[in-house]
Amino acid sequence: MKLGVLHLSDIHFKNHNDPATHFGDCIAKACYTTARQSDEFIIIVTGDIAYGGQKNEYEYAEKLLSTISVKIQNEIGKVVNIFLAPGNHDCVLKPEDEIRTITIDRVIENPTKELSKQIIDKCTESQINYFEFEKSIRTLEPVYEDQLWKEYELAVGGGIVRISSINAAWMSRIPEVAGTLVYPIENYYSQLEAPCTLRLALIHHPLNWYCQATYHPMRRALKAHCNIVLSGHEHSIGSEIISDMNGNTLMLEAPALQPHEPNLEPQFSCLLFETNAKVVYEQRFKATDSLPIQEGNELSHSFDTSAKCAKLNRIHPDFIKILMDPGGNFTHPTRGDLTAEEIFVYPQLEENEAGVDKEILYADQVCADWEQGKKVLILADDEGGKTFLLRRYFRDIHEQGGLPLYIKGEEIGSVTEREIDKLIEQISSQQYSSANDLKYAEKSRKVILIDDIDRIKGGLKIQERLIAILKIRFASIIITASSRFILSELVGGDVSKELIEFDSFKIKPFGHLLRNTLIRKWCMLGDVKTMVDFDRKVYGAETLVNGILGKSIVPAKPVYLLIFLQSKEQNEQGELQNSSFSYYYQYLLTKSLKDAGYRNDEFDEMYSYLSQMAWYFKEQDRKELNTAELREFNSKFSSEYTSVDFDQRIGLLLQAKIITKSGDYYRFTYAYIFYYLVGKYLSDNLHEQDVMQTVEQYCEHLNIRENANIIMFLTHHSNDPRVINKIHSTLNSCFSENEPLHLNGDMAAINSLVESAAKLVIKNPDVVVNQENNKKRRDLYEEQHAEEEDRIAEQAKKENSESTNEILSINSDINLTAKTSEILANIIKNYYGSIRKDRKQQYVSSIFDSSLRTLSRLFSEILEQPERFVAEIEKELAQRFPKMLDAERTSQAKKFAFQLTGYITTGFIAKTGNLVSSDKIREDVSKAVSDNSGNAYRLIEIASCLTQPGSIPFDLLEKLSKDLKSNTFAFTILQSLVYYHLHMFHTSDKDKQRLSNIAQISIQHSRAIDHKSRKSKVDAI
Repeated sequence: MKLGVLHLSDIHFKNHNDPATHFGDCIAKACYTTARQSDEFIIIVTGDIAYGGQKNEYEYAEKLLSTISVKIQNEIGKVVNIFLAPGNHDCVLKPEDEIRTITIDRVIENPTKELSKQIIDKCTESQINYFEFEKSIRTLEPVYEDQLWKEYELAVGGGIVRISSINAAWMSRIPEVAGTLVYPIENYYSQLEAPCTLRLALIHHPLNWYCQATYHPMRRALKAHCNIVLSGHEHSIGSEIISDMNGNTLMLEAPALQPHEPNLEPQFSCLLFETNAKVVYEQRFKATDSLPIQEGNELSHSFDTSAKCAKLNRIHPDFIKILMDPGGNFTHPTRGDLTAEEIFVYPQLEENEAGVDKEILYADQVCADWEQGKKVLILADDEGGKTFLLRRYFRDIHEQGGLPLYIKGEEIGSVTEREIDKLIEQISSQQYSSANDLKYAEKSRKVILIDDIDRIKGGLKIQERLIAILKIRFASIIITASSRFILSELVGGDVSKELIEFDSFKIKPFGHLLRNTLIRKWCMLGDVKTMVDFDRKVYGAETLVNGILGKSIVPAKPVYLLIFLQSKEQNEQGELQNSSFSYYYQYLLTKSLKDAGYRNDEFDEMYSYLSQMAWYFKEQDRKELNTAELREFNSKFSSEYTSVDFDQRIGLLLQAKIITKSGDYYRFTYAYIFYYLVGKYLSDNLHEQDVMQTVEQYCEHLNIRENANIIMFLTHHSNDPRVINKIHSTLNSCFSENEPLHLNGDMAAINSLVESAAKLVIKNPDVVVNQENNKKRRDLYEEQHAEEEDRIAEQAKKENSESTNEILSINSDINLTAKTSEILANIIKNYYGSIRKDRKQQYVSSIFDSSLRTLSRLFSEILEQPERFVAEIEKELAQRFPKMLDAERTSQAKKFAFQLTGYITTGFIAKTGNLVSSDKIREDVSKAVSDNSGNAYRLIEIASCLTQPGSIPFDLLEKLSKDLKSNTFAFTILQSLVYYHLHMFHTSDKDKQRLSNIAQISIQHSRAIDHKSRKSKVDAI
């Protein structure tokens, strides 16, 4: 089948002298080639045909469309059908109809209420002229028609094309507000389910214009049933394939034929759908009053031609609400209450086998082939997301034509065939509009999802019997259980007979890539105008989230990430008084206690109890204490402060998941709880001399991970100057025997290795791909080096009392410098308004100098004997490349020596700049730099800007670039920092060009026409 389409939109006819009145001949000629290749050729206009919905405006439209259709008909000898969808400009909205406005207000207030015929009639009165015009110009009668939907069926090349014209503008008004439109898509499922070869949906407003109650059902319906969605409204041309495990839907957005904006050209598109080849060819044209002008080369888009019209068995409306439940009271300032679909990200699963190389895959892969008889067990910690995942599986399987059934383990009582059948029938009546949909369906379409199988009463034999019964009735079985299930259940012989057939996985915490994916989804919910703004929002949220999570201090579970993101939004709205990390940790603890039923007016006593208990653990240098030891602590607290019932208190703390129990031993559930409470204890008791001495000892050895964590949490609670000064003095002592590197001539030996700075030639960066790859590399690095970091942390403890070799000692000192700098930088940023400027500037200088002293120590031998360094590299090259000529080997060795020292120096400078990259201390950084004459300081200041998205200090950059022209080594560092910014963050074309000129970087523009446009395109479906 070959279907040709002329796609027009946003013509905005107003006067007889509009330019578009002269475009008919030009547009027709642009279509001739495509029309000749087509089995059928049609014209589609996706809204805003008129400017104000007036009769005379449609008369101009009638002349244009008739001219085009007649000329094409004469060319190919076939009827050219015309299909329209109305836009907001196709409504008569002036003068305002106050009754209509009141009616629309009521619809918006209660978007889920069923729309009466009277409401629809009233709201569509403004479209009467459009309806008359549409009826007069169409040559094919619809198979179904009402005010909000027209359904057409067209025979093309032996197949059937269904065209659904959706009246998205029925409740449009002035001004049009995004996120408020309501549409009763559920009324038209039967139309969407009608069988066809190809289905096109015509809609003026992309879906981000709809309210939440409409957005998700409409999005699902169009994705499930439509091969192509054609839209307008945004005045931007673009195309995008929306892909997921349920298939692909191609979005085609038409440009404006007569745009309001003076900087936009009149444009249109010509499309050729070839279903056998599964491809759409698209040509974009500029309209003139003579010949068309083609814009760029012909584009080709693959699209999904699989049947998308299979009837979906209706999910019960009440169960849809459960499926859409986000798992908490999550709200967004712009979107209000959020649904699961808006914030869901598929987690990664790790194979639950004993082998070293465990397979890691994305969770959507697990249920991708549900028809194949899958048996899967998914394990997760509490709040690990297993229920959220199963509910998503329900939606995905259902969208693919399957019949999933979701049952909680605790709902299963007696496990006999008769009782299970009764339960299945009962649950299916709650989850489907008709229980018979599941009851009489083939087994091959049925999938059972059992949540928390370990909560079924009766133990191993009952669970085994249940699985045996379900295997007979369902094609696939996916079950979840606590991560402890593998220990308590699978080791038993009975259940393992059935579970031996199951693929077992465990949900992994979110790494950098998945955190970034979730954060990007969150930021997309807001009002983001440009990709530069979007990068800035994502970077800010990511910095906060990663800072709070620390090194496994808080588990990286989606629920916690969402709590942090929501709290950050409240903070930006001025709803929170304290923006330090302390707030977030306290919020999690307080929420846990409230959820367990603890009273608000007793929190002071509870926090006192918990902080004393945490310190008791610390004093014992133990991670776990038994019941007798905790009773001893409880007695001590009761005698010194206030009486506490031990059993009741421990029960509450277990319920709140503050502590966890294994056998007779108790421990704090998460690291952040322990460190937060120890930090609180120290903060409350700094007035005691022995406590202050202990804190000072911790500050002197921040290379020990536990010390660093405790001091970090202490500074979240307090900005006591004694603690800050001790951290400051510790940092000043790091590599104190070395002078800081200034890059004012102290790297002359390295500069001599090359003649001049190279002019970099790079490809035009794909920022989104680069960001994604960066997250993947960070995840891979952390997985591979987790054990090594633990070993280094243990080694650091030993080094305090033992003499160690020089390399280990340097590593330990570097670690001490890095951790102390990080903590001091966080103090400055958190307490920027309560620390005096002169002290902040001293702290900034100390952070800079400690990093530069580290470099000085690392390079001391290289700078003293650069020839020896080069000779060592030459020796290595000779072994690897024995045929290399001597002159070439020397040249390559010098380049490598230069580049290696450059990479190391750039890394330290970028890291240091990133530590102080906060707008809150920008003036303090600038003052510290102005008081120091070193180029290294200036490069760190530039790094503080270029290692994050946003505004670029071009004046500073240009001056530094000129000053470093004769300093090859320092200029190369500047060049690397600029490259990093271009590589990792979106910049405007103007800024990109300016940065390139400053850093002598040439960007090769192998740019294809961008297939994506703004946020609206991403949100469109």
